[in-house]
Amino acid sequence: MKEYTLDQLRKKLARGTVTSRDLVRMYLRRIDRYDKKGPKLNAVACTNPDAYKDADRLDRERAKGRVRGPLHGIPVLLKDNIDTKGGMPTTASSFALSDLYTDDDAYIVKKLKKAGAVILGKTNLSEWAYFMSTDKMPSGFGSLNGQVKHPYSDKIDPLGSSTGSAVAVAANLIPVAVGTETNGSLTAPAKQNMICTIKPTLGLVSRTGIIPITHLQDTAGPLGRTVKDCALLLEALAGSDPRDRMTKNAAKKRERYSEACGKPIEGMRIGMLSFTNYPDDDVEKDILAEAKALFEQAGASVVPLSVEAVRMNNYYTMIREFKADLNNYLKSVEGKTPIKSLSDVIAFNETHADRCLPHGQNILLEAQAYEGGPDDPEYLEARRILLGQAHLPDDLMREHRLDLIVSAKRTGYSPISGLPSMSIPARPLTDETPRNLNLIGKKWREADLIRVASLYEKSAVRRVPPNLKTR
Repeated sequence: MKEYTLDQLRKKLARGTVTSRDLVRMYLRRIDRYDKKGPKLNAVACTNPDAYKDADRLDRERAKGRVRGPLHGIPVLLKDNIDTKGGMPTTASSFALSDLYTDDDAYIVKKLKKAGAVILGKTNLSEWAYFMSTDKMPSGFGSLNGQVKHPYSDKIDPLGSSTGSAVAVAANLIPVAVGTETNGSLTAPAKQNMICTIKPTLGLVSRTGIIPITHLQDTAGPLGRTVKDCALLLEALAGSDPRDRMTKNAAKKRERYSEACGKPIEGMRIGMLSFTNYPDDDVEKDILAEAKALFEQAGASVVPLSVEAVRMNNYYTMIREFKADLNNYLKSVEGKTPIKSLSDVIAFNETHADRCLPHGQNILLEAQAYEGGPDDPEYLEARRILLGQAHLPDDLMREHRLDLIVSAKRTGYSPISGLPSMSIPARPLTDETPRNLNLIGKKWREADLIRVASLYEKSAVRRVPPNLKTR
């Protein structure tokens, strides 16, 4: 089946050459063919029993001249740590939450529906957003539905935790999907599966109704095969939520991100970042050299940056934030699951150890053991040091008067500091090492990243689809 971008599909819908029902049927058939049969990618946790009904309603609206926006009638998949009311559970890929059916949609799901998207289903993830065990737990594994597979090769780690969302987009099971990130869970699987993502500024997108790790870093974000598709999805996701105080400025900061695609980058100042103690290999050097020439040809100034990378101990702080945030979420769905706290999760896993603990749960145990709170002096000091380290890109942009920074390395600076970032394919995958370009920008300046990323994307063949028939 041909790969269609979200942008192409919305134009087909507008011309009347396809209906939303047609799209739902097309992608459900492809999910059945390649996710449940064939290579059994196992990216999709469940499909929406009301998908056809929702598509038909949106087709009737279109026939009457009501079009809600670019997403009207477009199928979308959601990572299965995002609440959906109705016939789909919210599980975090954990057997412990297999019976959790919530009464309400997450705030971003409400926004997607308001924008006219069809929620086609939910995707598997690394259990508890890859925050369960450090004992060789594979990316994309969950006790509820098993292992997500890489669409290009079984020899490649699909990475997580938004594993199923990224694999579904890469394998053309869906045009776009929503994932979440705390520390690399959008950019890592996007890079590894040769697709695009935008990790938004912390506070641009609501987290209400999303199973958390830490409210100080968690965000949802778009995954797509093109920069414009990610920009269109981000437009629908972004906005202020009265129940998420970090988003109070989102409504006035939100932009029409898709309009940044194709805008000239002349006059922009772009930092080209390498690390003295984490040197680029020959391919990465070539990627940066090509990007530099491309940006300069387009009229931008490129500033070389070389610094020492500091190993940041984000694990220490997340461990101390997870229990309180997870317990608050479970309180919000009280009565819908017997699981009321992190301690209940741990006990359930121990009772069902054969299924739930093939890789242990040492992260959960360590988080449960922490008795301090948000005012713990040791925690506050650790957080202060961490933020100081993570603000390196912000400091560099300020010092060198830069609009953004690009690198051939994926780093933890953006998710910890709350800055926006992007990952886009840099080379077609011809071996077992996916290559990408990473962009980090100033807070609320996603449009600057999109301008540069769209120019880079259009300059060469950056991605080839996986051949699922040979998997």
